[in-house]
Amino acid sequence: MKTILYALPLLLSLPAQGAPLPPPQVTGRLQFWGGLAGDDALLSNGDPLQETGFRLRRARLGLESPKDKHLRYALTLDVFDHERSGGPLHEAWIDYSPHALFGLTLGVADFPLSYGAQLSSARLAHADRALSIHAMSPGETLGLSVYAKPWADHLTLRLGAYNGPQRAASFFEGYQGVGVSLGNRFERMAYAARVDLEPLDPIGEGEADLAREAKLRVALGGGYMYVDGQSIKTTGYSGYLHLKAWGVHLLGELIADKAEPQARPTSTAQTLMAEAERQVLYVSAGYMILKQLGVAARLELIDDNKAFEDEGDISLMAGTLTWYVDGHDLKALIEYLHREELHGVALDNHTTLAGLQLVF
Repeated sequence: MKTILYALPLLLSLPAQGAPLPPPQVTGRLQFWGGLAGDDALLSNGDPLQETGFRLRRARLGLESPKDKHLRYALTLDVFDHERSGGPLHEAWIDYSPHALFGLTLGVADFPLSYGAQLSSARLAHADRALSIHAMSPGETLGLSVYAKPWADHLTLRLGAYNGPQRAASFFEGYQGVGVSLGNRFERMAYAARVDLEPLDPIGEGEADLAREAKLRVALGGGYMYVDGQSIKTTGYSGYLHLKAWGVHLLGELIADKAEPQARPTSTAQTLMAEAERQVLYVSAGYMILKQLGVAARLELIDDNKAFEDEGDISLMAGTLTWYVDGHDLKALIEYLHREELHGVALDNHTTLAGLQLVF
């Protein structure tokens, strides 16, 4: 009887059987780049352009359920394939929260290692996410996660199990897209956990403080992952701090991992010769000069293997001027990226970008 009494409030919160789902909202994004690329720029090294010219960075179309419901869902497609084997699917997930304190997410969704990877790329203060995030954090991954919010709007805990991701051939290309319809074929499982704390008012969406709110907001936390790959076993962690106040933002994140070759690798393309430790750090700061005009600067320090001092050790500085015509829904920007090899041969791989984004 006690069990029934405890469960009654939960059961009452469930949607009524046969109740129709609210109609979805059509979403989409167009993101164009054009710019000047250095003679040594390479996409495989993480540069945004390989040659001077134009690039369609994102073209997406999707359906998304209304927010603040017990049952939410999203299905988003990239109009093009990104030259990957995973096809045009970007995300496809169902989120069910029978109670305000907990819920679960099933499908292709953000892998919860990096805070920067959780931020929508449509709501950044720069042209794109830091190269550090792309190189170190898996992207959207198929799996199941459960979350709890013991302190509503302030504290979120998440645990998840996912199909194991594979790294691309180059460190700067990060993790490669893989198909989802056939399940795991070349990797085993990946496991992740993260904690996010906002001790004051919620920090809100996006990287910059577009609203110029006259109060301090803070977000901090971190993530952990273990990838039990058939050829490479990887353990990684991250930690971040994000501040917003009076039009100013500051965001910093450290991501590190250790990759170890398995005793009996199944893929020579994915095999490491020896254990490798990698570490990246990025810090972004910016200010809304006017209601619709913002500036931001970002510094990245990347070490693709702590055992060696070579061209894989780089610093990357970005300066961005953004005109928020209609917030993040319509914005134009100019950005300069200065890339410096800390050891080895210096390369001409600096980039000047102009970008336009439309979100609906």
